[in-house]
Amino acid sequence: MAMDWASYKAACDRPEVLSRWMLIETAALVEPTLRQRLLATLADPLPKPKDHRGGTDTDMFEVTLCADDIRSVRRAVECAVAAGITTPRTVARGLGGFAEAWRELEQASVRTD
Repeated sequence: MAMDWASYKAACDRPEVLSRWMLIETAALVEPTLRQRLLATLADPLPKPKDHRGGTDTDMFEVTLCADDIRSVRRAVECAVAAGITTPRTVARGLGGFAEAWRELEQASVRTD
């Protein structure tokens, strides 16, 4: 069932909701066991509004990892940013916004634990 735009935007603005693109690129930066748990998040995207124009990379997912996993992902992303590491699809723009997104998610997960 499609979501209306206001509900979709509100859902996507939550820190625990990230795009398929960001999740896949982040998964390339973490160890294999954590990568599996992170990629399992991609099972059920939020329903998009009927007139949404984005492809599958713009699918949005609620990240339900435990606080320890979120912390591990955030650390891996920050280490990659500090080392200038990118993924094949982030070479042009780097990992701009990735560390901030994972920090926001970590802070939100601490408040709800």
